[in-house]
Amino acid sequence: MAPLWWRDSTFLENTGKMESVPNVLLRPAEPVRLVLLASADWTIILGVWIAAAFAPRWLYPLWALLLAGRLHALGVILHDVVHLPRRARTPLVRVIEILSGYPIGSTVEAMRYHHLRHHRELGLPGDPYLKSWVGRSSTRFWVMSLRYFFLAPLWVVRGVYGFVAAYIPSLRNSYGRLFLQDKSGEDLTNSQEVIECAREDRWQTVFYVCVGLLVAFHPHWMVAYYILPLVIAGYLAGYRLLVEHVQEPNKDRSPESTIQSTRNHHLGWSGRLFLAPHNVGYHLVHHLHPQAALENLPRLQEWYEASVKPAAGTLHRALAAERASARYSP
Repeated sequence: MAPLWWRDSTFLENTGKMESVPNVLLRPAEPVRLVLLASADWTIILGVWIAAAFAPRWLYPLWALLLAGRLHALGVILHDVVHLPRRARTPLVRVIEILSGYPIGSTVEAMRYHHLRHHRELGLPGDPYLKSWVGRSSTRFWVMSLRYFFLAPLWVVRGVYGFVAAYIPSLRNSYGRLFLQDKSGEDLTNSQEVIECAREDRWQTVFYVCVGLLVAFHPHWMVAYYILPLVIAGYLAGYRLLVEHVQEPNKDRSPESTIQSTRNHHLGWSGRLFLAPHNVGYHLVHHLHPQAALENLPRLQEWYEASVKPAAGTLHRALAAERASARYSP
């Protein structure tokens, strides 16, 4: 397992090789595969719900954590949709959104709005995820992390606010800045992108009206096995955002700056379950090649590691490079 704050000189030495990365490792996500991943996560969620119905009550913390981990995983699947080449919304993308977006309080358009700006403006003033106040202070890190217990509830509120903003233009500036994390300072009243986000939030609101009805009829079960795990999942997602980036400003958009401010994290079993599901913990190569499917990231990381020029007398690195060349040659 890689260390929690893993980063070394390999990537700095190999940024000049980015253009030679084998195309097979850069293929974007396939919607059919994302549907299967989301279905697998939902199968686990349903399995936990069934097991919890027959298990002793003292096991509840385990069920809550497992559910939170899979809800977090659904958000990572939605994140992979966001990185697909932009195209007309297909029925399959809508299915993924229903399976992995609405249940965590988000839509493809809303996540695309803030997440792609994060990639484009990483560490710069326009980065919606940059928390300069945190810096390298562990105390401020943990204080800031507490706010993410409110992330999922705020996303649900965003749906309702967006629903209204779709019809009342005067609300679009506050909608964009408060809920889409826009930092441009521009007038968003007639922004087509903001309007699209607001229109899509209408469907999320319909979803949560249905959730509200279920809460009314089954309050204890819904709170214990959906709402509370969703709040925990929001915290896991927010914690992950803090962990995977150095919370200090960047000077430019160069690969070197990207590498210096990005961290790999939680690449072991705990990451797969809770903190970095579906390979999102391979965050360095994700930022270098954001359209590469999450399933490709471990092999992409291996390619960069194996491509480093071997030091004199270091047989291990030489053999690793030879194996990588044989495995990934077009």
